[in-house]
Order: sequence, then C-alpha cells, then structure tokens
Amino acid sequence: MSNDSIAEKAAVATHENKSRLVAIPPSERDAAIKRLKLKLDLRLVPYLALLYLFNSLDRGNIGNARLAGLEEGTHLTGNDFYNALSFFYFGYTISQIPNMFIMKKVTPAILVGVTMIMWGVCSTSMAAAKSYSGLVAARFFMGIFEASVGPGAPIILSFFYLRHELAWRTALFFGSSTFAGAFGGLIAYGVSKNLSNKTLAPWQLLFIIEGVPTIFLGIITFFILPNSPETLESWFVTPQEKQVAIERARSGHNTDTNALDKRQLIAAFKDYKNIFTCLIYIGLNIPLASYTSFLPTIINLMGYEDAKAQLMTVPPYACAIVCVFAISWSSDRTRNRGFHVAGSALVACIGYILLISSGNVQANYVGACFVAMGLYPIVPLMLSWVANNNVGHTKRAVSIAMMNTFGQCFATVGTQIYKTPTAPRFFMGYGVCLAFTVVMIVFSLAFAVILKRENSRRDFEFGMPEPTTPEEQQAAVENGIYDNHPGFRYFT
Repeated sequence: MSNDSIAEKAAVATHENKSRLVAIPPSERDAAIKRLKLKLDLRLVPYLALLYLFNSLDRGNIGNARLAGLEEGTHLTGNDFYNALSFFYFGYTISQIPNMFIMKKVTPAILVGVTMIMWGVCSTSMAAAKSYSGLVAARFFMGIFEASVGPGAPIILSFFYLRHELAWRTALFFGSSTFAGAFGGLIAYGVSKNLSNKTLAPWQLLFIIEGVPTIFLGIITFFILPNSPETLESWFVTPQEKQVAIERARSGHNTDTNALDKRQLIAAFKDYKNIFTCLIYIGLNIPLASYTSFLPTIINLMGYEDAKAQLMTVPPYACAIVCVFAISWSSDRTRNRGFHVAGSALVACIGYILLISSGNVQANYVGACFVAMGLYPIVPLMLSWVANNNVGHTKRAVSIAMMNTFGQCFATVGTQIYKTPTAPRFFMGYGVCLAFTVVMIVFSLAFAVILKRENSRRDFEFGMPEPTTPEEQQAAVENGIYDNHPGFRYFT
C-alpha cells in the first residue's frame, strides 16, 4: 500500500462520526485513571502472575523430578528423558495460534480456566506414569493446554493497559516463572528430605503437590479473571472508572471487536517485523528451555548431592527476578525494547562464557546466575514489544502466537543438547546456547535500528504524530492500514 493511499485513508478516518462516551473533566479523569490502574494492578496482574507461577511449576518440575528418581520410577533409558521434554513443546507449538482464535470466540476466563484444569490433570497424572509412553502422553497434552496462558496474558493485559505500561506489567506477570524456579527447588528439596514414604516416591509426590492446586485455580479463574473493560463488574469499579477503562482500551488500539478478521490474519503473516521477532525468540527459547529443564542436573554434576542441588537452584532464579523487574521498568520508562533485549542477552553471553571456559565450580555457578539474569528479562520485553507494535486484536494475537510458535519449535533443540555423555562440562550445550544468544543480540539491534528509521521517515513525511482518536484507529483497522497509519510510531 502506497504512503499516499495510507495518508488518504487516515484523513478520511478523522471525519468519521462514531459514537463517543460522555467526556470526563480532566481532574476527575486523572483521579479515576489512578484508581483504575491501582485496582487492576491489585487484581488482574497478580492473578495472571499466580496462574503463570503454576504454569511454570508444572512445566519445569520434571527437571527436579529427575533428581528425585523419575528415570528409575518410569524405567527411562538412553534419550527417553530428553524426548519426554521435547514432546511438551510439540503440544505447546501446535496449539498456540488456535488458542488465540478460541480466546476471541469465547472469553479469556473460560479459555484459561478450562485449559488450567486440563493441564493440572495432566501434570498430576504424571505421578501415575509407569513407563516412557505414559510420561510422554502426559507431557504432550500438558503442552497443548498450557499454551493458553503464556501467549494469552499479554493480549489480556493489552486490553487494560497502554503501550508504555505493558512491559512492567508483563514483567510482573512473567516474573512469577522465575519465582517458580526458586520455589520449585525449595519444594523439591522439602519433598526429597521430609516426605518420602513407601507408597509414593518423592518424584510422584512432587507432581501431585504442584499439580493439584492448578486444578482448583482453574475453577476459580472462571470467576476472578476479567475479560474486557466493557465487562468489568460494578462491585469492582465505579461507572466513571469503567468508562475510563473503555476509553483507555480504545485509545490503545483495541477498537475492533471481530472474533476473527481474516485480513488481519493475512497481514500478520505478511508483516516483515514478525520475521525479526521470531528470529529473536528462537534465539531465546533454545537456551531458556535447556536452562529450565537442566539446571538441577547441571548443578548436581558440579558436585552437589541431589537434595543440595535442588536447593542450589534457588539463587540463580532469585537473581533473575531482580533483573526481570529492573530491566522491564527501565524499558517502559525509556519506551525502548531492542537495546534492553540486546543488553540482557549480553549478560547471558557472559554467563555461558564462564560456563564454557572454566572448570571451577564457583565460577560455573556464577555463570549459571548470569545466564538466568540475562535470559529471563527478555521474555516480557519481547511479549510487550510485539503487543506494542501491532494494531488490531487478530493481528496482535497472531503475531504473538507466531513468535511463540517458532520459539517453542526450536525449544525442542534446547531439550536435546545436554547429553549425559558430554557431562559435566557440556561443551556442546553451552556452545549452542552461546551461539543463539549472539543471534539475539544481532537481530534485536538490527530490528531496533530498522524501526527507528521507519519512525524517522514518518516524522519527515507526515510530521510529528498527534494522538489518534479511537475512531481513527477503528478506521485504520477497517481499511487495512493497521500500524502503517501515519500517526503510529513503533516502540524501538
């Protein structure tokens, strides 16, 4: 589409006379926004974080279960454990995009609630696995059901928060996965030390203790998780706060209400920007998937006994939590994503260099901490970056799902690179992760520069941008302009 036709359609949009909400005086509006954001920060963000905490616990507890006797209890041999890890990502990958469409057909509360119950059942059922096939089946279906929360949460958050507010809230949501790493180690240590009995092995107890609460949370989700600003309950917000929430949603490029817009679907697949985000996310998911699954084993092979190794997984995740919050806060304050992604990836590179170059236990442990501090902040940065730069519900949802799909496809590589014969130095595993971390740095910097140049071009051609009205945004979606609107500027 030419720049002239884009500008012409945008000009026509400014004259469209859609229905508007009653104006609120600025002084009252500012106070209502503060109250609304506080209420959402106390309800929506913590609850999504709680859901993702159990999502991450159930996904990653297989690494702790391995040290608690999983392989012996399910008679795994050879590469069986690595293949079981991969099957989770097979299920996770194929259900990403369908889940985003289902969310538009039903409601977020229904989709997330149902899938939580189902993945909780799958996680708990792994305690009953007696063979490789039973474990693989449970992991595969758990991957299918878990794919609703990770990609879905940024979409839900984008309904309620503006573009420059997203990274910090996404970090609060995603930060729970680093808490899961820390708590998972503590829970595994407690189970291994104190809860062994003749009926159930420690690895079975671990799956039950972390899986059953997920089922109950899924039931509660039907009643707790808000679906959209229009459906906020009267007991939760005042009429004025609800109106402000709707206005903020409309001003945040959330004006289209179609369950599935085929033009937006095609636009998402044709958008060159999604190539960059997919490549960056591929570079992230290979080291991230391997780190989550193999950290207990890596620490165990550093010389720590099984129970102590479970406990020693906590500090790296504690370091990561601090970095996730600090870097995401800085990213929102500066409205910059790319350089923060590259800087975080550089920290991870330092960690992998320490792991490769030194056989010293202390240096390796510091390296493991650096890897966590570098990798984990990139997830909320990327999720918010994609949400920031896509206009239209379907286009935004598909773009996030595409990035996650490609990322999780390659996450299976991360489950296959820490082979037992390469222990304890794991040169192949660390080398592959280091290479893909460098890929992240290169493509995130290139992408940031490209977006910055595009913003400069629009400033030169159309002048400095003015805030677009919800009517203009709706017309931009209806006319297929999306983020090519002359008034839209990308987060770099």
